Amino acid sequence: MKSGQQFLRRLLDCIEDSPLRLTRKRRGLLEVMTSFDRPFLASELLEKARLPTGDLVTIYRTLEAFEGIGIVQRIPLENGGHLFELTEPHDHHHHFVCRQCYRTERLDLCLANDLEKRARRLGFSDITHTMEVYGLCADCR
Repeated sequence: MKSGQQFLRRLLDCIEDSPLRLTRKRRGLLEVMTSFDRPFLASELLEKARLPTGDLVTIYRTLEAFEGIGIVQRIPLENGGHLFELTEPHDHHHHFVCRQCYRTERLDLCLANDLEKRARRLGFSDITHTMEVYGLCADCR
């Protein structure tokens, strides 16, 4: 995960170039997100942002809005939950995920182009994909 003022500036520029309004709350949450050195749970963001428990809906809405403009990536977990990762605008990658502690490692491999071509040949359209690899990290093994 990236951090620093230049990274924050690129994210703010991306928001300014989008139809999304940059409210004080969104900016504050963005600043808190840049303090994480790993993907995080929405509940961890809520706690670190020191918002009331009822604001979890606000957290999810903000994460969804940021995902929509390409600065947050959602990482699916096997249990149905999600981790969230602040990324460079429109950066696309996958992860190795520890199913016990949720430690993640970036996987810079994506077979999407080949798979999408094959799906089109099979008659599929409106194609998306997810690919995460789950296991136990060395610490949890």
